[in-house]
Amino acid sequence: MTNNIIKQLGYIAIGSRLKRLSDKINLEISRLFKEQHFNVEPSWLPVIFYLNENVHASILDIASALNFTHPAAINIVNQMEKKNLVEAYQDVKDKRKRLVKLNAAGQELLVAMTPMLEELKLSAGEILNSAGYDFMHVIDSIEKSLDKKSLNKRTSERIKQKLIDSIDILRFSPAYKEQFKILNIEWLQKYFEVETEDEKILSNPEEIISGGGEIFFVIVNDEAVGTCAVIKKNEYEFELAKMAVTEKAQGRQAGKKLALAAIGFAYSKGAKTLYLETSRKLIAAVNLYEKLGFEYVPHNAESKYKRETIKMKLDLGR
Repeated sequence: MTNNIIKQLGYIAIGSRLKRLSDKINLEISRLFKEQHFNVEPSWLPVIFYLNENVHASILDIASALNFTHPAAINIVNQMEKKNLVEAYQDVKDKRKRLVKLNAAGQELLVAMTPMLEELKLSAGEILNSAGYDFMHVIDSIEKSLDKKSLNKRTSERIKQKLIDSIDILRFSPAYKEQFKILNIEWLQKYFEVETEDEKILSNPEEIISGGGEIFFVIVNDEAVGTCAVIKKNEYEFELAKMAVTEKAQGRQAGKKLALAAIGFAYSKGAKTLYLETSRKLIAAVNLYEKLGFEYVPHNAESKYKRETIKMKLDLGR
């Protein structure tokens, strides 16, 4: 039953299957070592070979070189020390550092084990490559792929993209006029206060449209949960303004979808620059703008808001 569930999970359970395979191989190797009268654990081999090549090393060196956790490296070295295979001593230059070296008994053990290890390597290769693939090459490729982009990041990106794709964007219509104001008042009252300039823009959204701009809404289940405006300043410069996403919809990529719609609109109108004013208090919003390529620029004129703001600009590549 358990095996069927693991197989049904497929790639999701790859860690469990590899762990099970690793445990099985290590158990076989342990049995072999005992049959050949070598009192050694398979997990010690990387440390033995590393110390054979490096004469002496710190626990940190061992952990880093072999990709062990620091506690795991300490545990293995302590086990080997109890079996009188390594010696530990203080670094002459740094008394706080503990160095480890393979002693004479450890070196003799390695020499004695070498012929058996060569045969073991061939046997393991025979098993692992029986599927018709160079198994070690496959492992190397998987590790490089994980180093390039983690499993966590890949999955998060897929989830975010799926959320973005599921969101509908609508342009301004009188039916959503009140929502434009309500959504913005919600975050303004939470972080700042509603200023005269805010009230002017939010109460007259039609002026943005008639002036060559646009207002976008994120719609989820027929409800407007986010909005932003693109205000035309001149032929080549537009402003991204009044971005607001209701708290219950945050984390659903609504802000990103709105920002992308705003960027696309400004570009379609021939804009060279899209700028915005925001506050460093709005951490999530600032992070989003940075990821989309907006850069910090100084205010060329006094801000139209009393609250402290920063200015960011996106070059649209014209």
